Amino acid sequence: MSRLCLSLTASTIDGNLAALERYRDTVDLCELRVDCLEPQEWFAIRRFPRLAGMPVILTVRRKADGGMFEEGEGVRLVILAKGISFASQDPHRNFAYIDIESDFRIPALEEAARTFGTRIIRSMHFPKGMPDDLDATWRQLEADPAEIPKLAATPHGIEDLTALFRYFADLPHSERVVVGMGDYGFCTRVLAEGLGSSITYSSALAAGLRSAGPGHVDPAVLDGTYRWRQIGRDFAVFGILGGSSVLGSLSPAIHNAGFAARDLKAVYLPFPADSIERFLELADFLHLRAFSVTVPFKERILPWLVERTTEVDAIGACNTVVRSAQGWTGANTDSVGFEKALFEFLGTADLAGLPCAIIGAGGAARAVAWVLSRLGAEVCVVNRNMTRAKALAERFGFEWSGMTERAVELLSRHKSLIVQCTTVGMEGGPPGDPLDWYDFDGSEAVFDTIYNPAVTPFLARARAAGCRTAGGIGMLRHQAEAQFVRFTGLEYPAGAADEVLAAAIRGGKTKEENHT
Repeated sequence: MSRLCLSLTASTIDGNLAALERYRDTVDLCELRVDCLEPQEWFAIRRFPRLAGMPVILTVRRKADGGMFEEGEGVRLVILAKGISFASQDPHRNFAYIDIESDFRIPALEEAARTFGTRIIRSMHFPKGMPDDLDATWRQLEADPAEIPKLAATPHGIEDLTALFRYFADLPHSERVVVGMGDYGFCTRVLAEGLGSSITYSSALAAGLRSAGPGHVDPAVLDGTYRWRQIGRDFAVFGILGGSSVLGSLSPAIHNAGFAARDLKAVYLPFPADSIERFLELADFLHLRAFSVTVPFKERILPWLVERTTEVDAIGACNTVVRSAQGWTGANTDSVGFEKALFEFLGTADLAGLPCAIIGAGGAARAVAWVLSRLGAEVCVVNRNMTRAKALAERFGFEWSGMTERAVELLSRHKSLIVQCTTVGMEGGPPGDPLDWYDFDGSEAVFDTIYNPAVTPFLARARAAGCRTAGGIGMLRHQAEAQFVRFTGLEYPAGAADEVLAAAIRGGKTKEENHT
């Protein structure tokens, strides 16, 4: 069974103890990152295990291995030796573990650790990539059966990530620690059981401490959003496929809240991907039941679907994929999400003849275009890439323009409702306002499909001009609820996502996929 470890990175012992108190009921053990301490604190570490009151890993991580320590190896040896030597014979007052690298072999230090009941975690860290030979690396790490082997590697793509899962799934069960660092490695922290890893590491981010490593999240996120302690091999795995910014998506919080409320043994994870084909190989290996799709894959996923709903064919984009006996089937819930949110915003579904403008021509814009066309609106499409603007507009018989003088004329005739569908202005996306050249006169109803920030520069400018405005939170909620039905066959439980969405509206999210 995997245990949750809190890596402590404060500059003082007291700062680390204060952070630990915040998470004491959430974690099983902690790691004192001495390399993050101020030098005057180095030789006060011996008292830390007694004050912590739980098992503690002693670590002095070199900068070359992703840590902060820049002094020589002699100084590091003295710190480690002082930390474990001459300690109490009471094991509860000693460090439970010492993390030392495979190339740092000091027999006297190792003997002292064994004498005082401190177990050795023998580690190798690859902060910039993967081992050249994964098998040889691991055989070296596990050479001493009395030690706990630990590998921390950085997948640079889905292929690397899949290689980690495949390799360790085939190994006999033994006590080991395996960590995938960085964006692509995030799912290894949640699915630690799938790697046979006995420890998952986290950082006290909500307590204001720096992350101990790339990909660390707060323990409250693992325990709360992902129900980390409950995940077993009988849990169904779902996810969201997207680009690098998908790690901050609200979709995991929404779907996992639904699973919890329905008491379903299921977990939903973000999967940043560099290749649809490689992702689908990983999805097969992890037995994903279904997954959401966001930018930039809503159109690219289509060739991989064995069956598509009429909405997908009409829109030309897919955001919901479910496994069937024949293969992957696709649906589009962006359309129903936008339609319901639009009705809440305008108070009517009667858009016959209403002059509307769509800004953008990607997957979200396609769903918006389909809804507006079906509701009888008079629509134009404006997009920076004129080829894409033309393709989308001609699909539905709309007028179109690039960001040219013609766009000014089109908007003058299609400004009753303006729907912004690009990623410009979202947190982590291209900055700015996609229509900074357009002057609102206050008569426009303005809808932005971005949900983080809750008020984009585009919406802020529209509000200042007196326009009615709406962000993408409503669309996100409704499309996710429709996805949940397709994923589980059950209605989404009322109110399960209220807290998540309220936090987003307050600006509680800082790194988002942000776009429905």
